[in-house]
Amino acid sequence: MIPVVFDNCRGWLHSGSSRRGVILCGAHGFEDLCSRSSLRLLAEQLSARDLPTLRFDWRGTADSEGDGEAPHRVATWLGNIGEAARKLVEMTGIEEIALVGLRLGALLALEAARDIAPARLVLLAPPASGRALKRELEVMSRIFQGKPGAAEDAGFDGVSAAGFRISRETLDDLALVGSRRFSGAKDCATLVLTQNPEGSPLVDKLRDMGADVTAEPFEGYAEMMCDPTAALPPAKAIARIADFVGADLSSRPERSAVPGSTVSAPEAGSRIGLRPSGMTATEASILATETWREEAALFGPDNRLVGIYCRPPADERPTRAVVFLNTGGVYHIGWARMFVDMARHLADSGVASLRMDLSGVGDSLSPLGPDRAPLFDRGLTRDTEAAIDWLFSRGIRDVSLFGACSGAYQAFHAAVEDRRVTKIALVNQSCFLYGPTYAMQIEAWRRTKAADVNMKLADDGGDIESKGARALLFSLAKKVVKAGLAHATDASFAIRRMVPGLNPVERWFGELSARGARTLLIYSENDPGLAELERHLGERGRAAAPLPGVRTTTISGADHELTPRSAREALSAALDAFVSDRSAA
Repeated sequence: MIPVVFDNCRGWLHSGSSRRGVILCGAHGFEDLCSRSSLRLLAEQLSARDLPTLRFDWRGTADSEGDGEAPHRVATWLGNIGEAARKLVEMTGIEEIALVGLRLGALLALEAARDIAPARLVLLAPPASGRALKRELEVMSRIFQGKPGAAEDAGFDGVSAAGFRISRETLDDLALVGSRRFSGAKDCATLVLTQNPEGSPLVDKLRDMGADVTAEPFEGYAEMMCDPTAALPPAKAIARIADFVGADLSSRPERSAVPGSTVSAPEAGSRIGLRPSGMTATEASILATETWREEAALFGPDNRLVGIYCRPPADERPTRAVVFLNTGGVYHIGWARMFVDMARHLADSGVASLRMDLSGVGDSLSPLGPDRAPLFDRGLTRDTEAAIDWLFSRGIRDVSLFGACSGAYQAFHAAVEDRRVTKIALVNQSCFLYGPTYAMQIEAWRRTKAADVNMKLADDGGDIESKGARALLFSLAKKVVKAGLAHATDASFAIRRMVPGLNPVERWFGELSARGARTLLIYSENDPGLAELERHLGERGRAAAPLPGVRTTTISGADHELTPRSAREALSAALDAFVSDRSAA
């Protein structure tokens, strides 16, 4: 996997020597969070079949440069696909292109096909039209903003789901996509995997215009898109896509080098070649502005761990850095892209950062194979240590760890084990000691998330009363399980607090303080993590300084994920002050 940059977009090239290359056009916002690992696995499978594959982040999203809520983004995103095609041809010498798009990416790939003329086109859960997608985004926005504490700040003209904003101008432009009847699909074989059991209006439209379309159910769609942490990769769908994209390919001609490249095809097992004269591979993949400079980081065993290193743009090397750890299955950009915003703000303050994916999350592969993202696996401490090793190799000596929810658990235990950590910022930590009761609760939650999405997709539009009753029973079942497990957990920790020496959490905090490491505990107002802190520290958990070297702070008007922009800005300011030694912690 080779990092690339083009058109101010961050991308990843998966090598192959076939004359046909593949461009993956991903989803947007919350749907991108859910599907990131699956698209990475799809790219790996395409590459294993010798198809060079380029996946990328839309301008203004994820690791790319720019503001996601800027107006008129549709034209920019369509331009990104064109530049991705040029980059793939430039780096690999391919002779034809296949486009694969998911949700928003499917709609844009279909529109871009008019100019790119792909040999193959794959549309994954495509909306019926741009107008239909606009309506879906508006509905999704209302659902997310209906969550307690998740409503966005007033005044934004557009939609926002999970903190990802799209401007009104971009929505209006999106409604026009497809107005020319997607003429690009006429001259290529097209596969549509639809999540709608009743069929796809888009498939009917394409067939009416004479396109060669194969339509099939999208097996595993609900399990992939239910939630970033509960998501499972759709193995059957991934295999089907790879079969379709690689079909009808004759044997590639023997050639000693990629046209226009500076390396031979067999060199290093990959076929990248053309780079700007005098630039190294690292320099060619740097994304930079006046206030920050970012490069991809591959580290750990077999370089299977992936991250983005963000640093100040000045020539002097930074000496302080923050490692951002995954929150559940949310990949390294964070919920609502908050880690990207926080990292670039830190760089402007002179502090570097590494936002990384732990094994099995986002862009980092797991040695155990594809599965749900790990959360509380203590073996992931080795991943964090590998990130610290990578930073130390670049002269960083003051390392802070930042984690939210399960990421806070990983940060806490990594700091206890690795004496190189000087500070830890833990946000809404829901668990300090992982055990069977937590495992049961998480597994029950994961199963209900996928089942909930499946129920909605399978709903045939029955009466509102019936649907409301099913939803209520579903909610009550989850609450009963959660309440029972919480009661058992409370009883267990009450005993630990009463017996001297039986409270490992207090002991670990003491060990951190004794060696000079400092801890900042940050909670959303009324977050369940506050109850978790009290389980271990009793009434002291309510204090601003419950233990030596430990301080707590709360952010008002925020949900567990810190969705509102005001909450994320408060979090960023607290982290900046903490790592820059401007806080009173």
